[in-house]
Amino acid sequence: KEMGGGLEILGSFVRGPGAMAPGTSVSMTLTLRNTKDSVIRRVRINPPKTGGVKVTGLTEIAEIGPNASTTMNINVDAGMTTREAKLDVRTASGTHSATLALPLEEIIRPSQMSLDTFTSSAKSLQGFNEGKAKFTLKSGGFDRVPTKVLETVNVMPVTSEATWDDEGDGKWAGSISKGAMSERVLISVSADESSGNGTATVNCDDAMITAALVGVLKKALSS
Repeated sequence: KEMGGGLEILGSFVRGPGAMAPGTSVSMTLTLRNTKDSVIRRVRINPPKTGGVKVTGLTEIAEIGPNASTTMNINVDAGMTTREAKLDVRTASGTHSATLALPLEEIIRPSQMSLDTFTSSAKSLQGFNEGKAKFTLKSGGFDRVPTKVLETVNVMPVTSEATWDDEGDGKWAGSISKGAMSERVLISVSADESSGNGTATVNCDDAMITAALVGVLKKALSS
């Protein structure tokens, strides 16, 4: 969320088959809200001039009425390493800066995978390609684990919620595109319902992504 000259901008990521932008792009909806009691005119968001970030779908908005809002759908491609994009937001009254955060977990694409394929793939991704983190669920958090994983990382379930309820074990799969290559992202979570203690495991072709996602999952599942 960014504020400048009475203009509030909120960015949200769009998921689902229809929202899948190519490569490492992410689809976003920007909600622009006028917090003033007067009209904001000629709103234009300029794409970044540096950093190799590409933004498409930016359009000029003639005006936003008092306490009114409008939306804009955009695609942002920052590649594999850039985690934010700096934008200039211009209105009739001046120019303001905005920063779009681009989390790694949003450029992952859900992947349909059988349990047998998941198991064999995870076995092939050991060593630096595997990361583990211990966590403790908050009271009543056991039932929400499958939902929380999907809210946190853009992946697809391999096992069912019924399996989680019965066994306290779940698996999810995704991929990340690197040029013509598609790299695997595998997530396993197990937890004890009574104690709340659990382990999150990530297996990925890219060891750096493995380390980063383990930290993201531990924070999400512990909160």
